[in-house]
Amino acid sequence: MFGRQRAKISNMELWATMFIYLSSIAMTAPMGVAAENKSWLAIVIGIIFGLAITVIYAHLADLNPGKSLIDIGGLLFGKWCGKTIGLLYGWFSLEVSSYILKDNWQMTSIVALPRTPIIVIAAMCILFVIWITYGGIETIGRLSIIVIPLLLFYLLLAFIFLISDYNLNNLLPITEIEWRKVFYSAVQFSIHPLSNAVLFAMVFPSCNKRGQSKAPSLYAVAAAGLVILLSNIMYLLVLGPLASKLTYPGYTTYSYILVADFIERAEVLFYTVFLTMNIIGLSVTFYVGAVCLAEVFGINNYRILLIPLGFLVIEWSTFIVKNHAEHITLIMFSWTWYAMIYQLVIPLALLIFSFFRQRGYMCRT
Repeated sequence: MFGRQRAKISNMELWATMFIYLSSIAMTAPMGVAAENKSWLAIVIGIIFGLAITVIYAHLADLNPGKSLIDIGGLLFGKWCGKTIGLLYGWFSLEVSSYILKDNWQMTSIVALPRTPIIVIAAMCILFVIWITYGGIETIGRLSIIVIPLLLFYLLLAFIFLISDYNLNNLLPITEIEWRKVFYSAVQFSIHPLSNAVLFAMVFPSCNKRGQSKAPSLYAVAAAGLVILLSNIMYLLVLGPLASKLTYPGYTTYSYILVADFIERAEVLFYTVFLTMNIIGLSVTFYVGAVCLAEVFGINNYRILLIPLGFLVIEWSTFIVKNHAEHITLIMFSWTWYAMIYQLVIPLALLIFSFFRQRGYMCRT
């Protein structure tokens, strides 16, 4: 198939890549903002919704082993439908890439390099991403496996060292629940970040065990959701009502860590972890975008698209939203319904027609 690398990844590498990708998206932005101190409950419900959506595209991949969304669309409705799906997901992947890149250079310019032009920060990040993506999905998978123990170890230490700053009253009252806000936040969380994993439907054909995408996908969504949930509870326990109002609640929370003048400025380590995960997550979306466009235009090697697409994503990230507050507002309102087209509507339609085709109700194209 055009544009698809020959490298294969294991189910473990697939799980690790999905886990890092989903976790990285939620490392900076506050989750479940509308639910306020009940955001933890919205996240729990959102995980259930996210798992249900994951079943749709993972089962679709298992019904069509070795085929991407582009292949499945072409098989069901013809070549031009497949190419249209490829263009849609290529656009969506690069759009998500621009948002992730904006998160990267915006946070870097605020907490690390305030006097450095944003174009320089963005260019440095994209160079790393191009280098990683050039190695293919196998390289991304191996990097993800390396980063996971570092992430989990750091989170564990943070939970321990912040115990003295916990205030259980920040989670109260538990009985007074505005279910409308909770469910609205749950839907938002299930769409962003959890259901952004639909982009992995373009990665499933690279798995060395075809037809077995469902298990690692569900485990990755559940594990990422759990990490985000525990992190959110920690932010609430330390920051209280401020957690839903701050631009970077995680960065602020980790700034509270101080152990006998031995460990301090832990937020710097948080930023380093965020930057590493962010680059891996951006590599995933960038890779998917390049592969989609390569397949649509019949390009044998997706790698020749990396540099021009890198320039495109840099330019896109500078005007897609004006600031982080506008980004959060977009995610809370418009993005949920827009992204649902790619994450739910298209995969569900393809799954239904795939089911009919396998039962002999549709003619084979």
